[in-house]
Amino acid sequence: MASRQPVSGVVDVLRNVAGEHPEVADEFITAWTSTLEGAERLAASLAVSSLYVLDLVHLEHAEDRMLKSVLDASIQTLQELQHELADYPEVAISPDASFDTGFAEILQNIVTGPLEQAATQLQTQTELLNSSMNNA
Repeated sequence: MASRQPVSGVVDVLRNVAGEHPEVADEFITAWTSTLEGAERLAASLAVSSLYVLDLVHLEHAEDRMLKSVLDASIQTLQELQHELADYPEVAISPDASFDTGFAEILQNIVTGPLEQAATQLQTQTELLNSSMNNA
């Protein structure tokens, strides 16, 4: 049911119950965000992050799990954006496109440069975080 609700609506309910039922709220958040994809998953992870430093802070590795969720969602979103933007050089040749191949090539350079680097660096940080959590 939560997957059909707007992120803000789900977060409002979570804010009301997280303090009284932190373990259940954490389990729900994990299950709920895993059903979401891309930008929606990132939006949900960001929206619930404050719960992990307030109402759920006493749970083991609360801040770490919150950060891992944000990092994982960010990586997925960047990868989806890379995939989407990679197709625009082909779209640029359409007579209906108001952008040209030069514009699309700049997007392609962003995809293979900064976006790819960001995704790789975030993945590295996620792996370091996982290692830290396992060694704590």
